[in-house]
Amino acid sequence: MSKTISDIYKGWKISVTAKDEKCSHFSFNITSPSGTTQSVFMGGITAERAIERAREMIDMEIAFVDGE
Repeated sequence: MSKTISDIYKGWKISVTAKDEKCSHFSFNITSPSGTTQSVFMGGITAERAIERAREMIDMEIAFVDGE
């Protein structure tokens, strides 16, 4: 059974799971405050990098919405 690491960043939920996918060892899901979920299967080589990528993706989503 895979261990899942959860985090909250700017009101968004991040779930990181160990999963080997090509050159990546972790995948992640981000869930917006409204409940929309996005999945990234190649999240990073380490759990820390996957969380960092998830936060970058959240920042881009927020910037996109603020720019509309």
